[in-house]
Amino acid sequence: MLFRSMDSSDPVSPAGRGVRISRSASLACLCAAFGCVLWGLRQLDGPVARYLRTITTPEGGGTLTVPWMAFVSHAGNWIGDGRQLLIVSAILLAAGWMMPASRGIATGIQSLWAHGLATVLVHTVKHLVGRPRPKFSASGEWSMAPSLASGFDSFPSGHTTATFALAIVLSRRFPLLAALFMGIAAFVALSRVLRGSHFTSDVFGGWVLGTVSGMVASNPWKDWIRSVESALYQAAIGTVWIFALVWAMAVPVESGQESPFLIGCGALLVVAGCVIRVRARGTSRMAPTARSSSGAILAMALGLSLISTAPIVMAAAGSLGLALRLRGDQIPGVEAESRWVAVFRECEMAAAVLLSLIILVAFRGVLPLA
Repeated sequence: MLFRSMDSSDPVSPAGRGVRISRSASLACLCAAFGCVLWGLRQLDGPVARYLRTITTPEGGGTLTVPWMAFVSHAGNWIGDGRQLLIVSAILLAAGWMMPASRGIATGIQSLWAHGLATVLVHTVKHLVGRPRPKFSASGEWSMAPSLASGFDSFPSGHTTATFALAIVLSRRFPLLAALFMGIAAFVALSRVLRGSHFTSDVFGGWVLGTVSGMVASNPWKDWIRSVESALYQAAIGTVWIFALVWAMAVPVESGQESPFLIGCGALLVVAGCVIRVRARGTSRMAPTARSSSGAILAMALGLSLISTAPIVMAAAGSLGLALRLRGDQIPGVEAESRWVAVFRECEMAAAVLLSLIILVAFRGVLPLA
């Protein structure tokens, strides 16, 4: 060939080098976001574990004295048990066998594959890290020494990993019910903390590993690298959001640190992000463009973090927003969607923003962790 195409797919072209640099910078920002979340949750591990000890009776293996916490603890533990998750996969396989036109068989196989992959990953990491469970160490310290001993397998949470793996598979197959599946997985994660089986950072690790397992299982194996990368971005969006809300409820604003300027700027950014999102939807019947979608997410994430006035939340949200912006047209969740799925996604985003504003304004520092 006399001439060589100089597009972004050519790794030696200037455009190709630019894509590689942008991708590497995006992944670096993503790692920074995960690091902020992990550091922040580590600060909450000890206080949460100690508080739960004060409301747990020593009789009968330990029972929470707060009724709703006791319910979540028992219900989530039952839902996230491996036997229940295998039953769900078996039901999907049976439904697919009886109704060949459905996608039950493929979904059942993918859920089993996700569960198996999650089990291998979580038990490998558990015994490599060797972190003691809350009942052995309320301080949340890491031993970082390989261990096969019972009770030294806290990080990450196995129930959380397996449940999120299944939730990801089901969400991709049935997108209209994605919020329900992810909500159930988050419910299981909360139950593991309330039960005293894991620290908050343990369920964070389970969320990330479970998302990776589910994405790899629900995509062709040859695309596993791309699946892992997409899973990390998807997990980052969810974990940074939940971390920001938990931090806001757990850490009150100290006297004299209120900043009307930051709150005002944050409110303006949230409004700007919503306007960008609405205008993008108005110009596209299916999904907003990747650039407008990343711009809207960046504006709303930074806006909510400014309203929190917490530096660690600002750092996590800023790193995530920059990672999505740098990734551009490759960010997850901007592929073509049916009209109903698009409407549901917009409703979910609106509800998430509204919930965040309510918690940041009305429920700051309500958790008694001091």
